[in-house]
Amino acid sequence: MNMAVLDQETYELAMAFQDALQNDERAEAESLHQLGLRLCQHLVVRYQGQETDSRERAALAPWQERKAKQILESTCQSKLLIAEVASRCSMSRSHFSRAFKKTTGMSPQEWTLKSRVERARHLIAEGSMSMCEVAFECGFSDQSHFTRTFRKLAGVSPKRWQRSQLSSLQVA
Repeated sequence: MNMAVLDQETYELAMAFQDALQNDERAEAESLHQLGLRLCQHLVVRYQGQETDSRERAALAPWQERKAKQILESTCQSKLLIAEVASRCSMSRSHFSRAFKKTTGMSPQEWTLKSRVERARHLIAEGSMSMCEVAFECGFSDQSHFTRTFRKLAGVSPKRWQRSQLSSLQVA
């Protein structure tokens, strides 16, 4: 047993239990039962409430989060396959999706849409592209899909958002 992982009492009880099993071929069932019971009681008392929440373990490591976001942002104009992103982060697709949501509060698809809308806001604010060009530049299949998604996430249509940006610049 590894002392680095166990406390001293757990170690001693486990060793006593192991010795009783190995050295005494006629180990009495009652003494084994008592040793096992003492070990279990100690473990419950010592480690109760210290269990790690599985959702806590499901979060992405910082390098995985950076890599996933970088991949998701770079696939703006192509078909995004979550399985490929997961693979590049050394995870299964389902585990990656859960871990990504735990880390960011959004599914990879939601995060990608939010990222695309943020990019669209930046492009719209520059004012050098039409709404149709912005839609395609940000990876939307067409302008109506872009408008629906933008309105859903930003609360206003892209054109109205553009007007509000222009009026706030004029006031400033």
